[in-house]
Amino acid sequence: MQKTLDIFKAEFKETGNYWLDSGIISLFRAFNCSEELASDMGIKVDKHQFTVEGASEEKVTAFIKEVVDSLTNTNYITNTKNKDVWYDDEADEFKLYQKTNFTPFHSALISGVIPSIKQKLLLKDMTPEQKTKFDDAIESFNENKDQKAKIGPKQPNDSDKAYVPMDAPKLSIKTELDFGVGKNICTFCGRSTKGMNPSGVNYPWITSASKLKNFNSMHTGKSIMCGYCESASIAAYDLVRYHINEDRLFMALPHAESLGELKLVWSDIKTYNPTEGTENIFCNFTEERITAYHISENFIYLAIAMYYSLRNYISQREMKNDAAWQRLASKRWYASSGIKGQSLQFRKMFEFARFGDIFRFFDNITEGEEGVDLYRLFGDLFIEKKRGVNIANIIYREKISENLLKFEDITDKVEQFTFEKGRPVEGLHHFVKIYMTKSVNEVNLMDEQIVEICEKIGDRIGKYSYFSKDKGVLFGLRNSKNLTEFLENLNSTQFKMPNEKYSGRLDIPKEFLLIINEKNWRQYKSLITIFAKNPPPKKEDVLEIKETEKKED
Repeated sequence: MQKTLDIFKAEFKETGNYWLDSGIISLFRAFNCSEELASDMGIKVDKHQFTVEGASEEKVTAFIKEVVDSLTNTNYITNTKNKDVWYDDEADEFKLYQKTNFTPFHSALISGVIPSIKQKLLLKDMTPEQKTKFDDAIESFNENKDQKAKIGPKQPNDSDKAYVPMDAPKLSIKTELDFGVGKNICTFCGRSTKGMNPSGVNYPWITSASKLKNFNSMHTGKSIMCGYCESASIAAYDLVRYHINEDRLFMALPHAESLGELKLVWSDIKTYNPTEGTENIFCNFTEERITAYHISENFIYLAIAMYYSLRNYISQREMKNDAAWQRLASKRWYASSGIKGQSLQFRKMFEFARFGDIFRFFDNITEGEEGVDLYRLFGDLFIEKKRGVNIANIIYREKISENLLKFEDITDKVEQFTFEKGRPVEGLHHFVKIYMTKSVNEVNLMDEQIVEICEKIGDRIGKYSYFSKDKGVLFGLRNSKNLTEFLENLNSTQFKMPNEKYSGRLDIPKEFLLIINEKNWRQYKSLITIFAKNPPPKKEDVLEIKETEKKED
């Protein structure tokens, strides 16, 4: 706090910590939503300088604490379907209160304080009239079929201790929010503070030595946290982008050079109310139902959501000149994933700073008549489950996504997926073709003419395999162990395919034979098989198939 002419000013400074800095943005959003409270308490909030001013230290502190408390009670805690009973002493009545719990996202990260019950009405101390009222109320309350758990007194098995609370218990988060100056130094922002030793509730990246599968990613050793950082850390829970799929949790946040710049970034990011796909799937960065489990596939979905969000209000061809596009394209993002159990076990974390490149790629594959629906494509990158198979059915999507985020070759992973899938995936042909000819990674970049040759070869082989039901050609190419075997299989395929029935004999152009070598043959082999298994959606192909099937009948 700073005292100037009897005015106390609380100034929130950037920490360089992506969780806390986004938390400051979130906190000031909450301050701006509390204008009436600020006016009543004589508080002035400067959202540009990130300061809170008031007539006294007590008023400023009370305002911050009340806003944080309101934020957690409004956005982090939700009503359950169950109710319980309490005794209203003034009205001499037994009433119901709604039981609460943390939202599915917050419950994965936050352990709440068990509601304390200060006043109790013991069953043994009830008057006969009270006992009659209690029995009648309980019977009436339990007639509700939506009530999962039967309502009754606490500790019912002990007649001496059985009781009814005399207030409606409330779930809360344990916080200190001490803004006073002290001898300690805050580990996160460096200011002088009395401080406290944060737990995972105050800062989710803190863990005990007994939970070694978890990790303390942004700090090591004993921590001291001031009230500024604690309030920002708690507010960050409200802003983080997340996706929950059963026991898997994904989170992501951006970072920037300054709080002002980070504030602009967050203003560009579309905010959704957490949507529920099924009972166990929750997401707040897209309204689409996604079922990703792993970190890379989740991050690709986040990138798709951000890209389409920009497309909603910016012409596709003008995106690169838009300020929001430029801000998002240049920022570093941090993502992490974990598994929920008794506590969240963080398993993976990575940084990504190439949204500009991924947006340019998305721009290329979504434009024009052959434009790909990214949600539909990635939603189809899974292998149909068989009995006894768990989430391994989407492991190829994770591997392909991981390579995409590194801008590395994806042909090998896509080829493996294609054979496992067993049927074409709409848009995959165009997706791979564009990636290999317009990739930002020069190592991956292939000559467009050679890719088109691979496309034609694959198209011929795919039609032959489909019409003749001869899968041996495709499996022979796929299983080629070296360049010699690959060329032998291509040569053999030429003589298997008749001239006219399957759109002419397979020709292997001279340009292809001249460029193929020991270093690149696997990539070309993968492209050919991918194109064979995923033909382009052309009307003439559909008509040709129908005409051929009629002749065969």
